[in-house]
Amino acid sequence: MSRVFFYLFICLIPAAAQTFDNSGVGTLKGDYFVREVLIAGQNADGTISSAGSVMGIVTFDGAGNYSFKGQGTSTAALGTATSQSLTGIYEASGNGLLVMTSLVDQTDVCYGGIAAIGPSAFVASATEGTNIDLLVAIPAGTRVTAASLKGGYTAAYVDYLNADITMLRQASFNLTADGAGNIGSVAVSGTAVSFGGKATNQTVAGVTYTLSGEGSGTVNFGAASSTQLISGAKTLYESADGNIILAANPGGFDMMVGIRGLTGAATNGSSSGLYFVASLEDTVTVGSSTTHQLDAYYGSTNANGAGTAISHNRFQQFFAQADPTQPYAEDVFDFTYDAMYSVASNGTFNDGVYNYQAGASGNAFLALGTNGLYSLVVGFGAPHYSGNGVYLNPTGIVNAASYAPITNPVAPYEVVTLFGSGLAASTVINTVIPLPTTLGGVQVLINGMAAPLFYVSPGQIAVEVPREISPDFGVQNATFQVVNNNVMSNAVTVYAWYESPGLFSAGGNGVGPAAAQHANYTLITSGSPAKVGETIILYGTGFGSVNPVVADGAAAPSGPLSTINDTNTTLFLGQTATTLPFAGLTPGDAGLYQLNATVGAGTASGAQSAIVDTTYSESVEASIAVAGTTGLARTPAAARRPGIRGNMVRAKRRPAPMVQVR
Repeated sequence: MSRVFFYLFICLIPAAAQTFDNSGVGTLKGDYFVREVLIAGQNADGTISSAGSVMGIVTFDGAGNYSFKGQGTSTAALGTATSQSLTGIYEASGNGLLVMTSLVDQTDVCYGGIAAIGPSAFVASATEGTNIDLLVAIPAGTRVTAASLKGGYTAAYVDYLNADITMLRQASFNLTADGAGNIGSVAVSGTAVSFGGKATNQTVAGVTYTLSGEGSGTVNFGAASSTQLISGAKTLYESADGNIILAANPGGFDMMVGIRGLTGAATNGSSSGLYFVASLEDTVTVGSSTTHQLDAYYGSTNANGAGTAISHNRFQQFFAQADPTQPYAEDVFDFTYDAMYSVASNGTFNDGVYNYQAGASGNAFLALGTNGLYSLVVGFGAPHYSGNGVYLNPTGIVNAASYAPITNPVAPYEVVTLFGSGLAASTVINTVIPLPTTLGGVQVLINGMAAPLFYVSPGQIAVEVPREISPDFGVQNATFQVVNNNVMSNAVTVYAWYESPGLFSAGGNGVGPAAAQHANYTLITSGSPAKVGETIILYGTGFGSVNPVVADGAAAPSGPLSTINDTNTTLFLGQTATTLPFAGLTPGDAGLYQLNATVGAGTASGAQSAIVDTTYSESVEASIAVAGTTGLARTPAAARRPGIRGNMVRAKRRPAPMVQVR
């Protein structure tokens, strides 16, 4: 890839402390209704080792402290809810990133994002310790009665009944409340492991509810029954803005989330913008024996409103070890991927992995897993930010190749695109290496260090992350600030990590055909596909540290070549691994990584997903046209689930900003 092409590639895509930014801590203040379900691990036979749950009211003081009062249970007290009272701490950044001590296990920390809906509802998950969980919180109202809950809602539900993995179930349904305590008959659709995983439809008659005070009450789905997808009386909460309802059995391990239904016919525009997401899941595989793989994640999804979404999930998953007598091991990693969607008029859509339902005027969505995946995914729309002067969009820092959204970390040498307004007086494209740290009167400071610049313009900047921005140097967070002719922008903080890979696409938007070349540097296309046994060239960024070390902004050497330190890095084309004769920085360029990949025998024909798998991450966005051994193109559903490389354990964890033990 020529230097000029690379600059244009990263620049013309459409539009000092390393501590956690706590400037948004005041966003959370007052009473919130919360539900957290936590699973501590899996035994050697795949069953749940222990679990816990809480439900009640968290009171945030707006300064980083909270208190909780409510009820909870554990596997040691199945079916019994006991009173719970505790205190904890939290931090919230100016772009909505959140960390707080877990309510169920206060030695653990939940990560998530604060949404606009609710207002300021949030979702979170503990991904860095030994637990997996899902935490949903909605702000409480005042002087609520049954009349405040009126109209249509769509809901999703998951239940780890009795913490027994063989009794796991999930369901979706619509609720219409009359404002007088009646919901009536509810048609429920879902699956249950104990039903053999078959699609099941049931009707629950005579559903009723109560609400009072700040918005708490009950919803009654009839007598409790293990043969029903959802049943029994549950504590019910309503958000202050009436857009979200939350329900569960305080003595169980279930969770129901409802969002106000859409009005009018839905379109792809009904799923648009940035969403903070979290999920708790189990992948059930039925064969000679049934296996379970539990996981949870937090992250974000950026949907363009036209049928394409790019997502980041920070996964914690349990997986069976080679020794069948040992408990399941843990695997923590970042997963970035794209998905295509088409929203039906009723607000439903499917990306091959999940069935989604949009709601709340497009400001929220819910999803359940398909094809053996049992999952409750909750997505709440992030705030829309704007500002004057030199303004850096708080959610506008993305990998220049993958465009993975704001929860995705940055890595050393990564090329990052910044979005905002008033960032520069004019457009200036740098054409020399070493890269300058001042361009057109503009600097970008990352943790106080002036970073090398590729391109500046009023609306966006391309910058290389210094190699010192890494946990290898004790850095867990990266704070960006633009200086335009001595005028400083707002500061925006994101997570920093060892690596955060993405492949450049030919369209420059992170998805579709990769910007991959044959050995003669001609572009790989459907009309000129890669062949089995051929060594092709792909380009990316965010692959982390290299050897020998290259100075920030400097050209990578041609002798010796600077190769990536993560020797576990693998590229799959569809389900088949390639070999990598070279993986490192492109000689003569700055921040541009190159993978020379030999297409493996057995690679299928068609547009195959280019799956980048490293020790700490997995990325599935771009594709490669292959003239392979069969006539099958990639299967989107199979390509968009992590773990293709066989569940390598990642040992290094992200320390929490508050709890520096991981």
